[in-house]
Amino acid sequence: MGELSYQDACLSIRVGADEVEILSERLWQLGTLGIEERSVGMEVQLIAGFDSAVAADFAAARLKKFAVVEEFASGTHLDHWRNFATIYRAGNRLVVKPPWVAYEPNPVELIIWIDSGRSFGSGSHPSTRLALAELEQLLEGNESLLDVGCGSGILSVAAARLGAIDVLGIDIDPSAMRVTEENARANGVEEFVRCSIMPLEEVDGSYDVVVANMLASTLIQNADVLIKRVRAGGRLVISGILESQIGIISEVMKPLKVLKAQQDETITGSWVCLCFG
Repeated sequence: MGELSYQDACLSIRVGADEVEILSERLWQLGTLGIEERSVGMEVQLIAGFDSAVAADFAAARLKKFAVVEEFASGTHLDHWRNFATIYRAGNRLVVKPPWVAYEPNPVELIIWIDSGRSFGSGSHPSTRLALAELEQLLEGNESLLDVGCGSGILSVAAARLGAIDVLGIDIDPSAMRVTEENARANGVEEFVRCSIMPLEEVDGSYDVVVANMLASTLIQNADVLIKRVRAGGRLVISGILESQIGIISEVMKPLKVLKAQQDETITGSWVCLCFG
């Protein structure tokens, strides 16, 4: 392919049907923007989008399986992934819907309009849906909330729609700030949602709820600061971890204790959301 570029790219890999869920999890962990599945005879072709050929090639190397990396013309992958967008349900009544997807909600559903752009947080990943379900149960109204690694702002926006009145979303990706602001406006909650690229260490004060949907390694690295941002009597919601990682995450979050665990039972190597208090 020649020298790798920082142009948008996808990784294509053929796997057996029994490998789809496990490899999809690995691709999400490695930073894919979205995954399409295509049946090819007795196999399944996974096509995972990345924001650069470098990132796609890195993911292919970590998977240790034969894969093809293909570059897109600049920006065209966004239109490609939009073709496969759909609604996602979380909790008892939350529905995450891209603005361009037609859907008629029933009266009890709460629609969250999200255009994730290049940011993580379309609602497609189990860890996001688990975090949404936990916020639905946890928030009663008038809470303050810190969303660490806000991505598209999906959790920040949902929190505001569920009644939180002081929401701060932070992310190291500058584009996440713009996307979060746009999604907050689209949902009519821009007066309740702020966003910033400030590091977690620079966030002032404490919050009724702190939510972090991140990989275990990042959670472990930031455990002390996450704990400090939780107000006395508040809650820390952790998602983005696997069942096998519950023990180590519970240990590093002490003195906070696990009050509740939710698990996505549809995926091999189940994703888990923990609520600490």
